[in-house]
Amino acid sequence: MMDRILNNKWSIRIIALLLAAILFTSVHASNKDTTSFSTTSSSDSEVIENVPVKVYYDKTNLYISGVPETVTVTISGPRSIVQSAKAQQDFTVYADLKNASIGTQEVKLQVKDLSDRLKVKIDPASVSVNVQEKVTKKFSVDVELSKSVIADGYQAGTPIIDPKKVSITGAKDTIEQIAYVKATLEDDGNHKSEFTDKATVSVFDSNLNKLDVDVSPQEVEVTVPVEKVGKSVPIKIKQEGTPESDIEISSMTPDKSEVVVVGDDAVLDKIKEIEIPIDVSKIKADTVKEVTVPVPNGAKSVQPTTIEVKIKTIKKSEANTETNTSDNNKNDDTDSDDSTKDDSGDNDTKISKSFSNIQVYMSGLKSTLDAQMITPANGKVSVTITGEKKTIDGISAKDLSVIANLSKGKAGDYSIPLELNGLPDNVAYVINPTNADFILTEKEAQNSVPSKNT
Repeated sequence: MMDRILNNKWSIRIIALLLAAILFTSVHASNKDTTSFSTTSSSDSEVIENVPVKVYYDKTNLYISGVPETVTVTISGPRSIVQSAKAQQDFTVYADLKNASIGTQEVKLQVKDLSDRLKVKIDPASVSVNVQEKVTKKFSVDVELSKSVIADGYQAGTPIIDPKKVSITGAKDTIEQIAYVKATLEDDGNHKSEFTDKATVSVFDSNLNKLDVDVSPQEVEVTVPVEKVGKSVPIKIKQEGTPESDIEISSMTPDKSEVVVVGDDAVLDKIKEIEIPIDVSKIKADTVKEVTVPVPNGAKSVQPTTIEVKIKTIKKSEANTETNTSDNNKNDDTDSDDSTKDDSGDNDTKISKSFSNIQVYMSGLKSTLDAQMITPANGKVSVTITGEKKTIDGISAKDLSVIANLSKGKAGDYSIPLELNGLPDNVAYVINPTNADFILTEKEAQNSVPSKNT
């Protein structure tokens, strides 16, 4: 029976067909499971930021603006391909503007050199670009100096610029908007003699909005002559008038201890200080007054022309109370408190003496900074000194100097321990409060009016 089936060619064909069908079904099912597993387990997605954007256009005749320098690209697909693309980043995001027409238009960003098996999302997907006729013109450069570049008492001469003109390339309508081409020096050099530095060139319209153009060269070399024009002179505040009947002036503190006087050397040699009168007749409470600095006879000008004076007040009733207390404790015309005292008058006995309303002086403040004392509010402290009686008895308030050293101060809130000068080495002291708090601010940059280029 089996022999007859095997010898029949149709029987063999049918058996072969059945075996082939069974094998095909088995292999297809296996591949389907494998593919499903592979796809599920190997898919991945990555976000790539700061991908550069290339722009293809007629660089000879056209100028393009509005295309971002970089975009964010998200790729997804098989893990191995995704990781390879992220690691190598050998693909390109581009805007094709080879056939663009003049004017503003929306352009879709594209990507090339990336596997077809990856899905790509570009953010932003499209951008609004402005296509204009390309124009290049030469413009003269003006130099602007910030205030901190030149030291007080000195002035800058006419800067020498190299090169005097720069080439500016941009869209035709943008080039037509150019009003100012400026190179700004903003260092803290406080120069007292001629110096040379590099400055970056910026381009602005008539409203001082910065323009999107290409500048060549981007930096120019600036040589600035510097000459002495004045002398630093201390300020002396003089009270004039009488405040309200129930008010006394406790302190008047200027925001600057010195000003610069400009004039001939013979005149400047005679000027030792500038006295500034302050009218307090209408003062009713603590205030800050802006006053004009008088120009001394024979001088040409002063810098700055105005200063601010912080005026602190106290009610007379409170002042009288303090005075009475002070009189009760008075010793050698100063407030004192003998904590250790020998009735025998032994000069080796240690005693303590206290002083109130000692003025705090600022020192070492950088010329680029302004300082406002916050604590103590009235700019004064109390001081207690301790030492041998024979030494302490010889010290009065006029011998003491409380200093706030601001040489290491930077812009912002600044606190510094107070120091007491004028004491012998064998005398100890306590200052109350022990620290002074300041707000340090950068002086405003010198404003200069730029000239319009043609």
